[in-house]
Amino acid sequence: MINRLPRALAGSFVAVVTAPALVSGAPCGTPPCIVASGASLASLTGSASPYGIAQARGASLAAAHSRPGRVRVRLTLADDQSSERMGINQMIAFTGARVAAVLGPTLSGVAGAADPTASAAGIPVLAVTNTTLDLAEAGPTVWRVTLSEDRLIPASVAYAASTRGVRTASLVSVTGDEYSEGAARAFRTAAAQQGIRLLADVSMPAGSSDAASVIAGAVAPGPKAIFFAARSRDAVNLVVAAQASTAVKVGGNGYNTPDVLSAAGTATDGMLVSASWNPGRRDPRSRAFVRAYRAKYRSTPDAFAAQGYAGVQLLEAAAAAGRGGSPERVLAGLRRVRSVPSVLGTMRFRKGVREATYPATVQVVRAGRLRVAP
Repeated sequence: MINRLPRALAGSFVAVVTAPALVSGAPCGTPPCIVASGASLASLTGSASPYGIAQARGASLAAAHSRPGRVRVRLTLADDQSSERMGINQMIAFTGARVAAVLGPTLSGVAGAADPTASAAGIPVLAVTNTTLDLAEAGPTVWRVTLSEDRLIPASVAYAASTRGVRTASLVSVTGDEYSEGAARAFRTAAAQQGIRLLADVSMPAGSSDAASVIAGAVAPGPKAIFFAARSRDAVNLVVAAQASTAVKVGGNGYNTPDVLSAAGTATDGMLVSASWNPGRRDPRSRAFVRAYRAKYRSTPDAFAAQGYAGVQLLEAAAAAGRGGSPERVLAGLRRVRSVPSVLGTMRFRKGVREATYPATVQVVRAGRLRVAP
């Protein structure tokens, strides 16, 4: 069964529901070239599509760039529709096909539901966008590529404390959304670490039209900053409702996409948001990636695109270290890999730790664009 893709991806990918289909990659070249048939599971439709489309574009571009003669990644793309049920169904299809590894799903909540299926089947999963996913619960075959909110949010909060003199704050979040609830926990921890007193901790249900009253409750105590733990439409509604406030605004990873910033208009100007990557980075790998992405998609990549690209780079490194493109070989390679040069910088892995480490990038929103904070 084949799904119709969003216009943004038409002509580049094939989405699948019950069986994988090859969407990128070229002949491997002369032996001993390794072929790794990976799968990208992304939210191409639904509430997380602003993040998932960028993720899928980045992964596809990286697969097209994988080098014959060493490791050739062949990538299949599926749409999880921002849904736990569809994420599980797609993961079942990919585990049945014994793909080398799955990149995704986009949302931490979908990943939390779908990843255990892959782990039970011994299929590696590369969490390229899952900032609040609990790796222990997801299973022993899941590796995180993106920085978690436990690394991103503390960087933003520390920056707000040191450069903006933030000593008090209010937290606004969304209940019923796993990402938002996880980001809220990270904000509470980061505030405590910085000695910032939370004057209000208020929330609204996912999809609520009550953003204005929630923000009123956050602004009333007079905080120096407002922390936003939200994504997609809720992220837009909350920050727009807070536009008149002069408090320093600090957002979680849900604000790391041009789609959300564009929808919010000028309401996000001056907001602090940390990311795994920013297109303003000046190292050669980042510059080359930005040029290639712009040439292919006529737009500037965001952090989600870079994380998708880096996921394929990690898959290449794992297949090389494991000397094979089977899931067993890739899993063995992941356990051996300690350092992987990537578009995100050098990803480092400590023995027994399934989480990449590299510096977070603190950003500030200016005229709707995420720029590296001074």
